[in-house]
Amino acid sequence: MFEDPKFWLLVSFVLFVILMIKPFKSMLIGGLDQKIEEIKSNINSSLKSFSDAETKLKEAEKQTADLDNKIQELLNSAKSQAETISKNIVDKTAQAISSKEKNSLERIKQIEVSAIQSIKNQASIELNSLISNYLTNLSQEDKNKILEHKVIKFSNLN
Repeated sequence: MFEDPKFWLLVSFVLFVILMIKPFKSMLIGGLDQKIEEIKSNINSSLKSFSDAETKLKEAEKQTADLDNKIQELLNSAKSQAETISKNIVDKTAQAISSKEKNSLERIKQIEVSAIQSIKNQASIELNSLISNYLTNLSQEDKNKILEHKVIKFSNLN
C-alpha cells in the first residue's frame, strides 16, 4: 500500500485539498464578504437615491401646487381686470351715445329753427310779391283809400 503510486496520489491529493481549503475558504469567504459589502453599498446608495427622489418629488409637487395657486391668482386678477375694463367700456360707450344723442337733438332743433326761418323768409318773399302784384293792379284811387284807412288805424293805436 505504501508502495502503490495510487495511494500516494490519493494522499497527496487529500493533503493538497486540506492545505488549499483554508486559502480557498478565506478567498471564498473574503470574496463573499466583499460581494456582501458591495451589495450593501448598492442597497444603501439605492435607498439614498430613493430618498433623494422622494424629496425632489415632494419639492416638485409643492412647486406645482404653488404654480397652480399663482395661475389661479393670475386668472382671478385677469377676470377682475377684464370686468373692470368691460364696465369702463360700457360706461364710456353709454356716455358717448348720450352725448351724441344730445348733440343730435340740438342739431335737430337748430335744423328745425332754420327750416322755420327759411319758410318764414320764403313766405314773406311770396307775400311781398303777391302784395306788390296786387298793388300794381289797383287804381290810384283804391290805393289812396287803403292808405287813408291804414293811417286812421295807426293813429287809433296811439
